[in-house]
Amino acid sequence: MELKRYFELIWRWAWLILLGAIVAGGAAFIISKNTTPVYRAQSRLLIDQAPGSSGGANEYSQLLVAQRLAQTYVEIMKTQPVLEETINRLDLPFDPNRLMSRITISAPPDTQILVVSVEDTDPKRAALIADTLGEVFIENTQNRESMRYAELITNWQQRLNTIGDDIEALEVQVNDLSNPVTSEEQARLSRLETQLNEAQLRYTEAFNNLNRLQLDQARESSNVVPIERAREPQIPIRPRTTTNTLLATIAGAMLAVGIVFLIEYLDDTVKDQDQVQEDTNLSTLGAIAQIRSDKPEEALITAVRPRDPISEAYRVLRTNLSFSAVDVGLSSVLVTSSSPSEGKSTTAANLAVVMAQAGKRVILVDADLRRPTQHKIFSLSNNQGLTTAILDNQTPINYHLQESKIKGLRIMSSGPIPPNPAELLNSQRMSHVLEELKNDADIVLFDSPPALTVTDAAILATQVDGSLLVVHVGETRRDTFMEAAERMHKTGSPIFGVVLNRLNPARSGYYYYQYYNTYESQQGRQRSGKGGRMKLPKWLPGASRR
Repeated sequence: MELKRYFELIWRWAWLILLGAIVAGGAAFIISKNTTPVYRAQSRLLIDQAPGSSGGANEYSQLLVAQRLAQTYVEIMKTQPVLEETINRLDLPFDPNRLMSRITISAPPDTQILVVSVEDTDPKRAALIADTLGEVFIENTQNRESMRYAELITNWQQRLNTIGDDIEALEVQVNDLSNPVTSEEQARLSRLETQLNEAQLRYTEAFNNLNRLQLDQARESSNVVPIERAREPQIPIRPRTTTNTLLATIAGAMLAVGIVFLIEYLDDTVKDQDQVQEDTNLSTLGAIAQIRSDKPEEALITAVRPRDPISEAYRVLRTNLSFSAVDVGLSSVLVTSSSPSEGKSTTAANLAVVMAQAGKRVILVDADLRRPTQHKIFSLSNNQGLTTAILDNQTPINYHLQESKIKGLRIMSSGPIPPNPAELLNSQRMSHVLEELKNDADIVLFDSPPALTVTDAAILATQVDGSLLVVHVGETRRDTFMEAAERMHKTGSPIFGVVLNRLNPARSGYYYYQYYNTYESQQGRQRSGKGGRMKLPKWLPGASRR
């Protein structure tokens, strides 16, 4: 049952939910269309790790070394020298900080790959930045790796060159003494050959040391090589107009749903018969739709349009009222409400008409001696009525009654408005008038002032068989309604039930308004055929005031 009420609530406010979705989606679409598109280009670099960089450690240690090396390279690529050199080569119109805000460098887990992502409003420039940044980083890395052994290699190279020069000089001297004549020349040649052999040994040792350094440098230096150059992107990554519009539409609809539930949570007015039952344990005897009328006499719909579904609703009220009063009898009924302008006078007038149409002798008494209405509804004079009947105990009661256009229905208007309405209604003479009216009719209906405004309704309630409480759906507050019901209960007179008045048929769940919707559709088609107003969608009445 609760789930059904939620669906009914969403259906009733469908116009607001749809409006929220349209506004949010439209705003997102306009903003996205007017936003400068941003493109993303990516290049990939491979870390060619040196075989000896792990130092012969186990596989786990090698993995840690590789991960640390990748993260180190990621941070190096973000340094100022790399960014500045990239800006200089491409002559970019921004500083390193702005360039850094456009770059994203990452190292995917369990790989030795660096991904360089660049976002820019110019797709071609984005691709150039991604490639150039990688090139600058590779050059810097190579220079940095070569400097580790540069000094040692230079020293050994210089020593090797010096020894080579010595060997060449010794070889020249040995060649000059290739044919010694004297013993002295023989001894000198022998010394030169010994020196040449020693120089050659030193040269060999220096050459081996230089080769070993070069091998160590190659084994321990990691290299970075490009494996995928950046391509000029064709589709922008943002704004995503379609996605943004769709998400904003959903968000707008959800926000509207939240507003709807908030409104319903904060709304403490009576809206349906379940709330009536929950608050006061009273039955709902009838549900009357809003009567569209500009003049008081047009509100008498049961006489003007007896086949209208609203007239049928009053007949349902008449039947339910008879069932509710089966134990106490039904000779006099008080019609009241908790506050003014809830439609009690219209309800009393139409209820009197349908009772008279059922063949009963009915007297409708306008007991609202402060703001009388019945004489306006029935287009009668108000020169005499209840007040004159109370004050004049010599004239027969029929003298103060007026015939209506409805067979079997007589009206006792309020008469001249007195200065002391409550005292008149609580007088002994009022009791006599009521008895005479009961003897002259099958049922007497009293239209009284609101129960919470003055004490007139409570006074009259003690003199009738029971009361009807009229509630303006969507306007009468629940606490006000409960207070009025409590006040009427304290009089000791039974409350037959509640009348839900001024319902919106398009949102009503009562079974007899299913016919009402069909009737309204037929009337709408007839009016549109005669140049009348175009019929609105069925869900649109949810926008009207509840």
